Amino acid sequence: MQYYDKKSVGERIKILRKRKQLTQSELSEYLDYTNERQLQRIESGETACSVDKLMEVAQILETSTDFLLFGPEEKDIVDFPEYVREKSRGEQLFVHRVVETVLNNVNLLYIQDLQ
Repeated sequence: MQYYDKKSVGERIKILRKRKQLTQSELSEYLDYTNERQLQRIESGETACSVDKLMEVAQILETSTDFLLFGPEEKDIVDFPEYVREKSRGEQLFVHRVVETVLNNVNLLYIQDLQ
């Protein structure tokens, strides 16, 4: 059985909230909290949020509840092809183009590093 650390969950929520450029006040409003104090307590690890709120947070921050609860799995970091398989066809094509562009230009990057 896995257990979760409230402090780590709160830290992941805080990091993702900031990446989405949301203030505590804005996220609190999306979650229907009367003020931002409840979110502050969650982000600090002082308290946990309900399963329902955790699901809402995951949707708003465009992540999974598993990630919020337990962090990244090692396979999420190293198994890039599996990550791409789970995406839409358009997203797969975009990733393919980005990787192809990087690989086509890696020589330019390498030459610049040598100078």
